[in-house]
Amino acid sequence: MHPDIGKAEERYEKIAVLSGNVGRVLKASELFKSKNAEYILLSKESRLVENYSSESKPLFLYQYYINVLVNNGVDRNSILLFGDNRNTYEEILSLSKVFKSKSSKILLVTDRYHISRVQEIIRHFNLLDKIDLFAVENNPEKLITKRQIQNYILEYFKLLNFYLVRLDINIIPPN
Repeated sequence: MHPDIGKAEERYEKIAVLSGNVGRVLKASELFKSKNAEYILLSKESRLVENYSSESKPLFLYQYYINVLVNNGVDRNSILLFGDNRNTYEEILSLSKVFKSKSSKILLVTDRYHISRVQEIIRHFNLLDKIDLFAVENNPEKLITKRQIQNYILEYFKLLNFYLVRLDINIIPPN
């Protein structure tokens, strides 16, 4: 059920990162360098991250991700925030607004377990020709873990919910 994710170009002007976990951000910082990108588009998710190891104030998730990107060699001026997002649907909706102006194709970074739903939402907004997908491999050893099973089951139900909402059978609020 995975889309064709092997068609990445040699260079992208922009690399977009969907929030969710720091692994996506780390991979985006690598791709930023290897694809000679000019910008990283970072989802502005306003969820707070508590720092229990020190007495510093909590950060918004996107602020934490900015710190990770900068610590991995991405210039702060190359990081552009988009949207005020709470979920994947809102992230892709916000990205669709980026494409209202003429823009080059972007490379979107997310997890392998997440990519099928992302592709369906991209198709919904008619952006398949403007976005290439890059899947972060969360399980390079190919071991089945409890967390992986949870991720795939949750994604299955979120994808099912997406289809039901599109059919206007709103059983569960979009997430």
